[in-house]
Amino acid sequence: HGAARTAQPPAASRGRWGPMQEEAQTLAARALELVEELEEEEETEEGFEEYKRKKRDADRAVAQGTASEGLQAAMVAIESLMVVTKLKEPLLMSRLREIIWLAKDAAALFEDMSETKGRVLALMALTRAHLTRAHEPDAPGAALKPIRAAVAAARPLQEPALTAEALCLLGEAHIAKAAASPFEKVVVEEIGQATQATKEAEEIFRLADDRRSMARAMHCTARALLRHTDEDEVMEGERFADEAREMFHDLGERASEVAVLLTGIAARQATSGPESALMMARDAAEDWQQEGGRPKDAALASLLAAGFQHELGEHEDALKLCDDARALYDRAGSRRGVASVLETRAAVLFALKRIGEALNALEEMAALFARLGDKRSQGHALLSAANMLLGQLSEEVDSDTQAEFEKRELKVGLSTEEVHKRSADGIEFASRASKCFEEAGCDEGAQQVTELIQSIYDRAIQIYCKTNEPDQIYYTLAAETPQEDSSKCIKEWKIPMPSAGKSEGLAGGDGFLHVFDPHPPPSI
Repeated sequence: HGAARTAQPPAASRGRWGPMQEEAQTLAARALELVEELEEEEETEEGFEEYKRKKRDADRAVAQGTASEGLQAAMVAIESLMVVTKLKEPLLMSRLREIIWLAKDAAALFEDMSETKGRVLALMALTRAHLTRAHEPDAPGAALKPIRAAVAAARPLQEPALTAEALCLLGEAHIAKAAASPFEKVVVEEIGQATQATKEAEEIFRLADDRRSMARAMHCTARALLRHTDEDEVMEGERFADEAREMFHDLGERASEVAVLLTGIAARQATSGPESALMMARDAAEDWQQEGGRPKDAALASLLAAGFQHELGEHEDALKLCDDARALYDRAGSRRGVASVLETRAAVLFALKRIGEALNALEEMAALFARLGDKRSQGHALLSAANMLLGQLSEEVDSDTQAEFEKRELKVGLSTEEVHKRSADGIEFASRASKCFEEAGCDEGAQQVTELIQSIYDRAIQIYCKTNEPDQIYYTLAAETPQEDSSKCIKEWKIPMPSAGKSEGLAGGDGFLHVFDPHPPPSI
């Protein structure tokens, strides 16, 4: 984007608006730089087509149009990119604050320039940025403020399509607020406002004979109604979802059709349970396989069905569906799809107590992400392996230790050598995961590794203390009598730590880990 950064606005756009146009040009160039940084390597994924068209429009507007036209197109491109699901999510989240301030600056600049359409587009980009961080408590409210202003500003422009797009985004913001609220009254109110906005958008698109956008508005309405607490409203939401899915299918919009299916399956699972959701996923897999030319979509549906069968305890059937899904993803050339299959397969194998096979699946998953250059996902695969191995080992040690303490027959019969080996293997997986997270700059993942190791360590101490008498007990005398106050006794265990060894001096150790319950004794 060297040309985008150095191109000057046409002479006709200069004059008293010159400084503002220069600021618009700077903002547009930075917006396109952010777009480039956030683009996914695998741009052949479905769903990128519309975004790539908008990005080309932005490139052209920045290079050939006025600075304000370039900024408007850049706002459209960056909002579209945030909608696409195949994003470098960690990178997006790291740039989100900058995107928010960029959109705010653009909206303020357009307002100063009295360019209402540009302000609407910037406010929509700002709303999308807030919705991207919907997991944060303040995000839904922060999203509603700019999109309400955008809808109000768009109505007098006599551009129905722009108004309808803003209304759809307003519906999404209300849905986000409904999803974040624990109060039924708030949920119902927000759903009502969401459906009011999305149905108005649907009618605008219907009058314009824009079936694709109409289906998208209907999908938004379905998403809102499927969150309702009233059964009749939920059924109405399913009807909207079915109609939207049919329209997307007829239009050849496969990615959107799949998105509607996922909405329906999630709602069905929440309202009717995994059995009903399993039927939906199976039906979709069969339909898409019979239709032909849709191996990736059929694989996704099969994988969803496998997950529901795993949830229902039908593990062998789940493994068969995992095999079907992997074959389909292989045919489609989707390595990320194969990785998702391996994750589900590992969970099923773990439930079947086939730990070695489960670990092999996670190792293969990690290797796939390594080839894709996705260190964060590779770290999560290795962390899952560490969690699986150390968690299972902890369970078995607890069982054997408790049985030995109660002089019962050991259920597992672990040897000390086996415990040490499996513990070392688990720590190795955790260490590799930590390294991946460090290389990816993922603090959240690194913290998860730390918490896993700490939880396993704490549980080992609890097992020891539960099955061994304390080495020393400290008593406190009651204030009124010379008798001991049993409620204030403190127990101490000295757990041998051969690896620590003994050393002299103030910082020296005695070869034991000292554990106190409920807290360390007072100085004597």
